[in-house]
Amino acid sequence: MKFNRCMFFSLLIFLAFPLMSNADQLEDAAAAIKNEDFQKAHELLNPLAEQNNAEAQNMLGALYVNGQGVEIDVTRGLKLIMKAAAQGHEAARINAFRACLDLANAGDTSAMYNVGYMCLKGWGGEYESDVCLKWLENAGQFGHENSIKILIRIYKEGMFGVTPDQDKATYWENLQAAFASGIDGKWEGSVTMGEGGTPMDLSYEFKTDGDKLTGTALGADGKKLQIKDGKIEGNDFSFSVDTNFGGMKTTINYSGTFYGDTLKLTFASQMGRGGPGGDAPSPITFIARRAE
Repeated sequence: MKFNRCMFFSLLIFLAFPLMSNADQLEDAAAAIKNEDFQKAHELLNPLAEQNNAEAQNMLGALYVNGQGVEIDVTRGLKLIMKAAAQGHEAARINAFRACLDLANAGDTSAMYNVGYMCLKGWGGEYESDVCLKWLENAGQFGHENSIKILIRIYKEGMFGVTPDQDKATYWENLQAAFASGIDGKWEGSVTMGEGGTPMDLSYEFKTDGDKLTGTALGADGKKLQIKDGKIEGNDFSFSVDTNFGGMKTTINYSGTFYGDTLKLTFASQMGRGGPGGDAPSPITFIARRAE
């Protein structure tokens, strides 16, 4: 995943520079950053960061995140900034929140968890708890384990001033169990082909082996069709089935996302409208649920 470098880190370094031990070395590092002598800044900050100096950790982390004087390493940079933030360093907390927010907006579920948790802790400013919980819930819907665990505790125990809600706690407990079960098993859904068409029931039976997805799909004629070219990566999966419409053979390509207790499936036929060579039909998306 690509990361947009956030140059605001440098500004925060200068806005929040405390008086503390090793001040001369920290001041020299700040001056080096201002003069864009990032290599010197790295040499000055590294030993202080290893001594658990929060200001040095914050400044050095920003260098890694921005790729200044070192090869860009967002993971290492965030780890340093989070260490400083955990010590109560306010600028580091702001840096950590903003950096994770950037990643969360790009779809990183671990970053969503971090944003939600830091938001509840007040690291990113004053937010309503519903806003913070939404980040955790977004990650939880994708099966992020820590997000689901903390949501269960929050709704059971009323953490962070949230009103306890047993129904919500039970929902997340059930979803936790559903993700633990995986995609293996039977799923059922229904689609309507065309406006005013008759709903058509569909069912699938999946089995995984590593990143390989196999199984069957129930065709319109009631016959089981073997899944081919099936693969699963994280929550996303895809497969194809060969079928026969009115004597014309075609391949239907599927893609989907696993949400624990539901699947979001999209399929499209390789055959165009009116037969081979016709315009390709629009993909159809529907929801399938785990069969009882």
